Amino acid sequence: MTDGPSHAAPSRPASPDRAPASEAEARSGRHDPFRWIIENPGTVDLIGFGAAALLVLLFAVGTGSFGWWTLFSVPMVLAGAVCRVRPLLGVIVIGGLAVTHLLLNMPVVLGDAMTFYAMFCAVAYGTPLVHGIGAGAGVLGTLSQSGYWGVLALRDEYGGPMQAAVTFLGLNVVGTITIVAIWALANLQRARVRQLALTRDRAEQAVREREQRTALAVADERARIAREMHDVVAHSLSVIIAQADGGRFVAAQKPEKAVEVLGTIGETGRAALADMRSLLGVLRQEDETSFGPQPGPEQLPDLLERVRAAGLEVSLEVDGALEGIPQAVGMSVFRLVQEALTNVLKHAGPGATASVRLHRTAADLTLEVIDDGRGTDPDSDGLGHGLTGMRERMSVFGGTLQSGPLPSRGYRVRATVPLVPASDPAAPRAPSDIPPAAAHPPGETR
Repeated sequence: MTDGPSHAAPSRPASPDRAPASEAEARSGRHDPFRWIIENPGTVDLIGFGAAALLVLLFAVGTGSFGWWTLFSVPMVLAGAVCRVRPLLGVIVIGGLAVTHLLLNMPVVLGDAMTFYAMFCAVAYGTPLVHGIGAGAGVLGTLSQSGYWGVLALRDEYGGPMQAAVTFLGLNVVGTITIVAIWALANLQRARVRQLALTRDRAEQAVREREQRTALAVADERARIAREMHDVVAHSLSVIIAQADGGRFVAAQKPEKAVEVLGTIGETGRAALADMRSLLGVLRQEDETSFGPQPGPEQLPDLLERVRAAGLEVSLEVDGALEGIPQAVGMSVFRLVQEALTNVLKHAGPGATASVRLHRTAADLTLEVIDDGRGTDPDSDGLGHGLTGMRERMSVFGGTLQSGPLPSRGYRVRATVPLVPASDPAAPRAPSDIPPAAAHPPGETR
């Protein structure tokens, strides 16, 4: 048995020890006395009913009428301080005192008015069990008072059975009307409390949903920036490392070639630095930053030249016009080719060659990067994020990516990006001829 508020009315005035949800609420509560009164019902009731009990006591002492009625009325008034926050406790204390003074042949005292307040709080703020106990206590109180005065009328020398019956029924009718009125008012208050609870819950839910959407947007932006950083840094460093490793041998055998190697390293580093500055400019949100053109398919020849300078023979085959491709799709295609060739440099082994093929139809753009290297790198720890980033880039546009070692030798990366909405039934789709066996195995990264 609990005497606290029911779960159906969680938004009733908060308990005395409720803490504000934030510093802003705390500051607002300190400067808004009405809000403080609403949020601290226990403290407010303690002050109000404590003052009322003190006034009753001073009145009794000052008028010389101090007696048993005072000893019952003062505790009953003081018990009103717990009726809102502990409605069952209020019903027990006030109801117990009312029955006690009735048994001591004191039918009515000033504190009996608190029985109606206790019932009101039990119905408005209590659990269904407390609700029933409060209503039952009100009915019992009405019957007790009616019975007491009925018996008194029966015993009176001027009364009799008829007088006793009229008194009993009359007091029952008045008491029942009073109880029904209090019960109706308490239910209106309960409905109001529930409505306030629903409104507050909806407001809190809206705040939580807004925060979740913001967090998801931030996470998505971080993932996008991380993919860009990975593509820029991994590709550029791979080319620079390959050039530096080969430059040591070239400098020993043909010193004049070392100048060409150093030039390639410098160009690659400057291109990477420009990309990094562009990304950092986005992060800083500097309006005056000039980002320059974003990479796209038209810059693939320059990319391949840098890769060839790093020692990898690579060819480019384009079937169909690449003009008119959305900028975001074009940048993703460029980054995918960049990442795929970086993987070839890192994992294919010495003497490997690669080919890049682009095939555009009215509906799709298909990209394929194939090398004749050793397929899966035995020295790789499998912890890279290159293929994962490629797959995420394709999924943004509703495309697909398949990757894996070829049956004989080499590795293939194939991506298909739709250039028309997927819901368009008239759009022709390019057939996929990559065998299922060549799909990238789960858990393997390159």
